Amino acid sequence: IVKRSPVALPVAAAVTGAALVMVANLALVSATSQFFRNSVGVIATTLTTEFTLTAAELGFLSSVFFLVFSVCQVPVGVVIDRYGPRAAILGSALFVVAGSLLFSVATDYPTLIAARLMMGIGCSTFLMAPLVLYAHAFEPRIYASLTGVHVALSSLGSLAATAPLAYATALSGWRWAFVWAAIITAISALLVIPTTKDVSGTKGSAGTETLRETISGLGAAIRTPGFLGLFAMQFSTYSTFAMMLGLWGGPYLAHVHGGDLATQGHALLALAGAQVVGVMVWGSADRWVGAYRPVVLTAATLSVGCLLALIFIGHRVDTTMTLVLMAALGFACAYTAVLMAHGKSLFAPALTGRGMTLLNIGTMGGSFTMQALTGLAVKAVAGPATVYPVAAFQAAFALQILVIIGTALLYMRAPDPRRAMG
Repeated sequence: IVKRSPVALPVAAAVTGAALVMVANLALVSATSQFFRNSVGVIATTLTTEFTLTAAELGFLSSVFFLVFSVCQVPVGVVIDRYGPRAAILGSALFVVAGSLLFSVATDYPTLIAARLMMGIGCSTFLMAPLVLYAHAFEPRIYASLTGVHVALSSLGSLAATAPLAYATALSGWRWAFVWAAIITAISALLVIPTTKDVSGTKGSAGTETLRETISGLGAAIRTPGFLGLFAMQFSTYSTFAMMLGLWGGPYLAHVHGGDLATQGHALLALAGAQVVGVMVWGSADRWVGAYRPVVLTAATLSVGCLLALIFIGHRVDTTMTLVLMAALGFACAYTAVLMAHGKSLFAPALTGRGMTLLNIGTMGGSFTMQALTGLAVKAVAGPATVYPVAAFQAAFALQILVIIGTALLYMRAPDPRRAMG
């Protein structure tokens, strides 16, 4: 039997000024994760040239972050539930800073991979730890909206990985950009200490659960009704955004439309900016509709429509119209906050950390899998060429569509507590 974790946090019905400061800083921490996970996209052509990378190597370089991030979610969930979100963030930040600095001085492909692995390990707590903290600190009725605010603010990191990174690369090189990213990460992590002072006393279940009970809670979380459906949907949700922003969006614009580094940066900025808006809209939509599932399925359907448009007309229209299609995709696939809220509603309080981090394995594992698979798809069509034909990108987008449809069919069977209450 898994004992309920003692929580030293007052459950708030409203967000106070101090809580806003806490949310803002935790969102900044999450923003660094968003930057690192998506930073390969806008410099993909630069890295390909500098390190002579194939499409498959480029795909693995981007996706390896998501692989290790995903693997880390099981121990992260245990650490959060036993020792608290604050300790998890502070400890893992060391890996992020070291990984970013290593990436900045890399001279070969294995070093780039090692640096991305370190970044993935470090960033593995930067979303789940804040969301678990909110789950304990605020009433369920405002959790989805608060999660939406957090994800929207943290998406500023995705924005930074577009035009700003392209500008920094053109100005002083991509290496210095990662030095500054390491500095910002260190500062934001240190700010967690004073800004989470009122809630840092909680130590999770370390004093009331044995390690065996803690680990058995993983099985209890997996057996929660609806877990498989939500896990499947998480697999395709963020991977759609990461595939475009963090990997193929830049090369698509460069190889299909002849866009330079600045054009790629601006288009990806529009994609990431539209996602920020989408997070806010979808994050509030469950309160308007009174259910989680219809919101998620609507957004997934729109995502499929945008990818189909890119497949059939993306290469036939001008760069501006392509930018619009990519921005529409960014808006459509920004429903992660709703899935997080849906998942949180299914787990018992003592399983919140473990349950949500297990679901996040779907999020990050899906991103790793799809970036690696689409890399192989592009290579299969393009062969050894360093300039990829339209058909290569069409194959990647079609593969993503199939995954969205398949996971949505599984998700449709997940229970929806909000609909049941209505």
